[in-house]
Amino acid sequence: MEAFEDALTPYVESGVTYFSTLITGSSSFDVLEIPAHFTAKTRWPGGRNCTIVTSIAGQREWPLKVLRGEGGDARSIGTEWREFLEEQGIGVGHFIIFEAVDERTLVADVHHPPGLQPAFVKIIRPSHLRIHKLDIPTKFWRRLGSGNFDGFKYKLIGDNSTVRVSSAVTANAAQTQYHFTAGWREFCKGNKVKCGDKMTFTQVDTYSFRVTK
Repeated sequence: MEAFEDALTPYVESGVTYFSTLITGSSSFDVLEIPAHFTAKTRWPGGRNCTIVTSIAGQREWPLKVLRGEGGDARSIGTEWREFLEEQGIGVGHFIIFEAVDERTLVADVHHPPGLQPAFVKIIRPSHLRIHKLDIPTKFWRRLGSGNFDGFKYKLIGDNSTVRVSSAVTANAAQTQYHFTAGWREFCKGNKVKCGDKMTFTQVDTYSFRVTK
């Protein structure tokens, strides 16, 4: 857990009510345990049929059936928790912080194991600067799930500036592509990105990438 202290700092400093879980083995995939201190402060869940989102501004929801315990805690039932983990590519070593959005919705802030963060490399071509968008490698978006790159906003953390960029999908009979779109131009300008630069995009949390040359 010490490896994820930095991830918890914003929650502690803001005083919001949260709980966290570290995926450690098979039992972590079977059941999501919601501690009593969280349910007591938030009155969550407000019913059995709940949802998980990975961004408060996101459009995608995953169903989660939850059962309250006699001691005030709660736990997931059924296979929906495992299905969420599998679809998000979450495995042993991942750390997830949960916050209540409303009485039936949790937002999950997913953090990858140290040293194992997903990443991709792009060599900047003239088209990346001319049309002001960057294509995301097919292998990468398939690994993380195509739904994560259709309309969501990401924070790109550069050496000189940090910019929020939009993502979008373009599809035709021949291929499907996902891109960083609005905001990419500002990121390039703020970080002096030029043609030929070899850039590594490392996902540091659910909707943030550290970008290095």
